[in-house]
Amino acid sequence: MKLLSVGLTGVSQDVTMRLQQDCCSLMHEGFRIAVDEMNRGKYTFIGCNIVEGELSFRNYERVKDSLKNYVAKIVADFILANEEKALVSRLIERNYHYFSKEEQKIIYENSLKLLADSSSCLIQDFSAGERRKRIVSRLMEYLDNHHELVVDGFVQFRLKDYRDNLAQVVDKAVDDLMLDLEYQEFIRVLRYFINVQEPQVEETHVLIYGASSFKLLDANGQSIDNQYLDSFDAQYSDEINYQDLLITALIAVSPHHVVLHNPFLQGPNELIRTIKSIFEDRVMFCNGCDMCSTKSVSHNVDSD
Repeated sequence: MKLLSVGLTGVSQDVTMRLQQDCCSLMHEGFRIAVDEMNRGKYTFIGCNIVEGELSFRNYERVKDSLKNYVAKIVADFILANEEKALVSRLIERNYHYFSKEEQKIIYENSLKLLADSSSCLIQDFSAGERRKRIVSRLMEYLDNHHELVVDGFVQFRLKDYRDNLAQVVDKAVDDLMLDLEYQEFIRVLRYFINVQEPQVEETHVLIYGASSFKLLDANGQSIDNQYLDSFDAQYSDEINYQDLLITALIAVSPHHVVLHNPFLQGPNELIRTIKSIFEDRVMFCNGCDMCSTKSVSHNVDSD
């Protein structure tokens, strides 16, 4: 007696093995379930059948409910592990075909990272765990009324909201790529500028205090004066980001060497990453000196 059948494209061995393992618990209860495979066109159908005899209606419903649970969880895992990646790839090929192959690869990898990291996912209730619960629930609803499930068709016609959410994740990955490309172009232009500009000082020491103040000193510990810092007016502090002001000041003096003080600056920090990207091997770190302990601050910009 046929109970359930699942049609898959591609490799189906893992699904078959898991279903066989799950059906072992039914065998311990006296129900002999055979799990077999049959090829029909591009699909491999995995069938679950009673080996011998007939079941009472009560036992039939019991076995069918158990199989529905097994199949829903196994197929949901299959969709997340295999179909999800294929869907992301097709979305990129269809909607962002004008990007280079290398850029498409970056979008693909970043999309998978967003899907794997629930904290960075922009869609509410779309973590891996929530996606699995949603898919399992839809599968259970479908199997209540159907004996045969073709996974491709199920994803296409029964998981439209899931596919729409995947498209939003891909869009976010594209936005991130565009921002990164703009950032890299910004860095390239600034790097070119400092390479062609005559250095105003040999060495600049950068002291950063907290999140909104900094100080620039020369090799002798004297404050460095330049037009960008001198022309800064406190009344515009709400409009000017202190990090942008610091980058502008450093580019204006274009030193041969930039020394960043205070050990905490060596951790993950967007400002430090930008300085290192622009000045490259000109940047050095100081882990502690008399300058690091200096408390006076020349320029202070309040940040929101």
